[in-house]
Amino acid sequence: MGLRIGIDSGGTFTDFLFARDGELDARKVSSIPSDPALPILELLAEAGACASGTEIVHGTTVATNTLLERRGARTALVATRGFADLLEIGRQDRPHLYDLARRRPPPLVPRELRFELAELIGAGGVVVEAPATEALRALAAALRASGAESIAICLLFSPENDSHERLAAEHLRPLGVPIALSSEVHPELREYERCSTTAINAYVAPALAGYLERLARGAAPARLFVMESAGGARAWERCAEQPVRTVLSGPAGGAAAAAALARAKRIAGLVSFDMGGTSTDVALVRAGEVPRTRSLSIAELPVAIPAVDVHSAGAGGGSIGWIDEGGALRAGPESAGAAPGPACYGRGGTRATVTDAHYLLGRIPADARLGGFLALEAAGVADALRALGAPLGLDAIATAHGLIRVVETEMERALRRVTQERGADPRDLVLLSFGGAGGLHAVELARALGMIRVLIPPEPGLFSARGMLEGQIVESAARTVQAPLTGELLAELAAQATLRENELRRRLRATLAAELPIANARELSLRYAGQSHELDVAWTERDPREAFLAAYRERYGEAEAEREIEVTAWRTRVFAEVAGSLPPRTSRGAARAKAPQTPVYLAGSAAPVLVPRHARASLAAGTRLAGPAIVEEDSATHWLPEGAGLIVDSDGCLVIEP
Repeated sequence: MGLRIGIDSGGTFTDFLFARDGELDARKVSSIPSDPALPILELLAEAGACASGTEIVHGTTVATNTLLERRGARTALVATRGFADLLEIGRQDRPHLYDLARRRPPPLVPRELRFELAELIGAGGVVVEAPATEALRALAAALRASGAESIAICLLFSPENDSHERLAAEHLRPLGVPIALSSEVHPELREYERCSTTAINAYVAPALAGYLERLARGAAPARLFVMESAGGARAWERCAEQPVRTVLSGPAGGAAAAAALARAKRIAGLVSFDMGGTSTDVALVRAGEVPRTRSLSIAELPVAIPAVDVHSAGAGGGSIGWIDEGGALRAGPESAGAAPGPACYGRGGTRATVTDAHYLLGRIPADARLGGFLALEAAGVADALRALGAPLGLDAIATAHGLIRVVETEMERALRRVTQERGADPRDLVLLSFGGAGGLHAVELARALGMIRVLIPPEPGLFSARGMLEGQIVESAARTVQAPLTGELLAELAAQATLRENELRRRLRATLAAELPIANARELSLRYAGQSHELDVAWTERDPREAFLAAYRERYGEAEAEREIEVTAWRTRVFAEVAGSLPPRTSRGAARAKAPQTPVYLAGSAAPVLVPRHARASLAAGTRLAGPAIVEEDSATHWLPEGAGLIVDSDGCLVIEP
């Protein structure tokens, strides 16, 4: 197989992992938030990677940031007559139940850009009222006059009969703007979530499509794939059509790599802890699998897409410290990013960040080079922390300790969210730490939760890029059903799924460079008749009824075996395992450790204490260390506090007993 490249584009750094013939190499460069494609194209050109036979798998935050920052297209919504305000009405749930002053974020589509069409598909897909040709022409004229840059079409019951959505799209296509059909974006139940997801898709489509087209053009003739939120990669053209599926693109890569490592090491349960410059993403991995969900919320907007069940917190190395109205020290979610970055980057940043706190305390040595290339500067760091702590009467050192404790509290809350709040005892779990900043906090977090062990893989700052290459190339499909579960129905659905899978296989083979084995996985959404919510179960040779009852008992404690069960949807994923498990890459750069010791301010110490400093590349398997100590490598720095012990395992992982 030719050259394969995993690219993880974050808010602070962009990571590259090159795999060819069992050899791995890596690079890390500063991100450019205003132009995230530029550092990617420059490095690909420098590496001579834009060649035939090269495959690039990319994790991107473009769709996510476009949505979070409300920088998307001027989007119009076409809805069934009487349902134009669906996005604004939403549901009766309140995310902040006791905050009487809380207001929902405004809908992505303002009232003047919501249009109604006189048509109606009834339950079961029956045509009740067909749209008139004159109404469709009038709709096209109104949309043209509105200045809409993108269009979302969401009509009632379209998952059961999409003919009206397709007819409307035909009349609107001459407008020359992207058109998202809810029957393609999310062909499942619940019109509000379907409408919201389709509107988000249309809102971010121009930005992501333009970004991917530029990357694909610049990287040609290499083939470009994009990591989806569910943990598999798709051809970039497909992701440009359905960009909403990439809103968790980056975190999905880290989750995929964590699951692969758990399988390789036969770890029954672990929590992935991915701390970068802007945010921290955590996920519970059991039996080598990351749970998936179909119910997300991004910026308080529902997104109904398949996604790895990752919880994100606005806490990273670049998180800026601040004082709230009550006089308490806080950290994030605002981040210094790559420009200007923390004060210690020497790029003009003046506000204290978590990275500045570690730098001042000595946990990041003064002569360290972040990512192997970024030299740090002391000028301004103490002043930034002193200014932050002044209202609280704290000096720079005390402020640094406080800022670290505050951000660890935020991350501890996130870890409890995916463990204790979901019935998992953290004392039975391993904490898998990665990301550039994870190793500076992992041990203290494991102590706070009573976790048994911390595991840090080689090149943790590039671990998510590794997940891009260890994932699958996928195609998927879904269909709404709504019928009682019977043997006859299952036979009918199996025939439908087989036909769809054959089509997906042909599409998948057309995107692959080599003949690779292709497999599929099916899933059913089931519920008791009369219920409002479903459980998803794997659709295998096993009786789906028994699988549903087992899942129901696990979730709710008991199940009624004789009660009628109904199917609400089926889904299928067709996938190719491209690379299998990648070999570990020996940590580099850390062999350049400048001195055997470095001064560090320990908790409660008035003066710095000399602490051992180790280059990870020099630590052979079986090496044991005791804290306090620092372990350095190009992509990350790790802090081993007093009382913790470390051993290097045969795969080069750091295994820490907190």
